[in-house]
Formats: sequence, structure tokens, C-alpha cells
Amino acid sequence: MKHERTIRACSIWRALDVVGDVPVLLIMEQAFLGTHSFDEFVARTGLARSVVNGRLKKLVEEDCLAKVAKKGARGFHYFLTPKGRDQFPNALMMLRWQHKWEAASRDFQVRLHHASCGHATEPVPACEHCRTEIDPREVAWREGPGLVQVTPAYERRRFCGEVGARRPGGRPLVDTMIELFGDRWATLVVRAMFTRINRFDDIQRDTLMATNILTGRLERLVRQGILRTAPYSAHADRVEYKLTEKGRDLYPVILALLQWGDRWFSDERGPPVLLTHSPCGHDLHMIAACSHCGDELTLANSRFTIEEAG
Repeated sequence: MKHERTIRACSIWRALDVVGDVPVLLIMEQAFLGTHSFDEFVARTGLARSVVNGRLKKLVEEDCLAKVAKKGARGFHYFLTPKGRDQFPNALMMLRWQHKWEAASRDFQVRLHHASCGHATEPVPACEHCRTEIDPREVAWREGPGLVQVTPAYERRRFCGEVGARRPGGRPLVDTMIELFGDRWATLVVRAMFTRINRFDDIQRDTLMATNILTGRLERLVRQGILRTAPYSAHADRVEYKLTEKGRDLYPVILALLQWGDRWFSDERGPPVLLTHSPCGHDLHMIAACSHCGDELTLANSRFTIEEAG
């Protein structure tokens, strides 16, 4: 029997234990851009030195970064591990969403280049088997062997200020996405939407979020145009929440989080959730495909440039 104080411990929930934090996402973004030293992380994220120190320690403990002593000098360099590099599809899906929905609101543009084909590109969330773009309405899901109920222990994480304002030495490429997915509670609300959990009480039971926190997250997601409200009875105050087109387009980011969590946190029982891509009938595994040639974008074959708008 399900205990009233437990929630579904899917791979997204497990992944958010590591990356559901704004400073962690800012540091990982800089790691993907080639930043290695402590002072560079401080300068390029605009975070306090104590915050950078704490998050780097966490990422090393989680085996996302490796701490290596500098040769012939004092201090350390931080390098992406295989586990850390495996977050790159998530970063690309965040960049895709930011380009599609908020490019006009920024004073600069991020260009992604695919070295393998030599063209500028946009990452496309594609099925690895059939290489067609993934539509969340064409994905069937069912409970997997690793689905369990756990008692959540939500760590208090404090972060003040908007990500977009933190540009002293480097600009966040995906500031809105970092603010959203750096908030574990907001991400869990979006997760609930994709599993057809749409009403306040049901979302609260699914996440065990405090009601005041849930109210605030729902209001913010509606303001951002990610959710909309729809009445489900004659009472005006009884509403359920629906994803807008802008909200549905977050699915590739959620899917990338799920896959990363499946790979690195599933136990011997297997993944908590199993997905099938309806158009081809195969188990779904998403890749970030080049919009020009269709081949997979990886950290090794991708590079970024930043251009001033106008």
C-alpha cells in the first residue's frame, strides 16, 4: 500500500537531487564551454566564491566533475567526467527551447555549430531508432520495474537574484531554463503535467510539496506562459492546469533529465518508467540531432559562439 508521505521516485526526481539547483546548472554550463579553474567559474557565473566552492565540491562528490591538481602550479582544475558529459543533451535541449521561445528578449544570440558537417545548427530532439522529431503526444509510457515510492527529503537551497542579471565575465546561454530547472519544485510540477496530473490536490499528493510553495510555483508557471488554467466544474475557483504549446515544448528537457537519471541512478531492477515511441514502436531513446545533417550532436563535435543582437 502506498504510504501517504511518499512520492514516485522516478529518474527525473533523482536527477534533480544533483542538478535541480541554479548554481550547479550555471557551473555545468561553464564546464561545457571549457571553463576549468575555480577563479574562472567565479568570474563567469557571478556566484559568490563560497557558493562556487560548495557546488564544485558537490559535483566532484557526485562524479560529474573530476578535481585534478594543476601541473607545476598551486590549485586545481575541474574536468567533466563521463557522467558530467552525459548531461550535454540536457544542455542542448535547454538551448533549443531558449532559442525558440525567448530569443527576441535577449541582447545577444548563441550560435551552435556542428563541426562534423560544418554548418550552424539547432538541436532537434529525435528518436535514436527512426530519427524523427519526438512529439510528446506520440510517446506512450508505463511503469517500469524500478518504480518505487520514497519519502522525500527536500534539501533547502537558497539562491538570490535572476540568472540573466549575472553576466560579469560570461553570459548564461540558457538563463530562463536555468531558473526553471534549477528550481526542483517547478520542475516536479512540469513533470506532473506530462503524466496527466493536472489538479492542485493531485499535484500536491504527487510531490508532497507544501501548499504555499505549490501555489507560488503554479502562479509563476502561468505567468511565464508555460501553464494555463481551465475550469473543470461549474465553480469558478475549481481549475486544473494545462500545458501551453510553450510548456509542451519543455518535453525534450524533461526527457533528457529522465534519460540521464535512468543511466546513472537506476538500480539492478531497471528504470522506473518505460517509454515507447509510437511511430516506430521501439523503446524511446532521444538524441540531440543536427538540424542540418541529422547526425548526433555531442560535446566533442559541437562549439558555441556568442553574437551581439542587432
